Amino acid sequence: MYAEKRLSGSLGGDASISTHTHLDDGLLEKIAAIDHVKFRTELWYSREELRARVDKPGFFCLMVELDGEPVAYDFGYRDEEPGVYFSDSSATLVERKGVGTVLAVLEMVYLLEAGYRAVKFTTEEYDQAGRPLRRIWENLGYRTVSVDSGGVTMMMDITPQLVNSRVNDHLLSRG
Repeated sequence: MYAEKRLSGSLGGDASISTHTHLDDGLLEKIAAIDHVKFRTELWYSREELRARVDKPGFFCLMVELDGEPVAYDFGYRDEEPGVYFSDSSATLVERKGVGTVLAVLEMVYLLEAGYRAVKFTTEEYDQAGRPLRRIWENLGYRTVSVDSGGVTMMMDITPQLVNSRVNDHLLSRG
């Protein structure tokens, strides 16, 4: 798989990517371990919250492991809005090595193949490091749908042209 080869090269080890449509205790532990390192305490999901999300229709999870150790995940499920996927949570312990980008592109490929027309998620205006998340996502092509006390909801249409462009730019190119 191009994505695994790409990540193995950028991370300097053996990267593997697995897909999941249900949550077992092993996957739950891996997500929680990354979640608890990456996010501040008030953003942590409890095991019960994670299990509730898995029970939602259309649950899909990508897990990245480096040399057998979990380093990143991305999961979501079918949104209440028809044809829309809600990308609930994504985290990587390795920054600036392309892991998040690869996960985002693989998620888009899955969404296109599964027949979704759009993806949305909710984020903070700024993360704990002060990065302007809304602006970063808008620069990547997402549009702001709403801003309220729950955060900033962002959305992007999923089209074959978009997905092909992202695959070519981030998985197949050598740059």
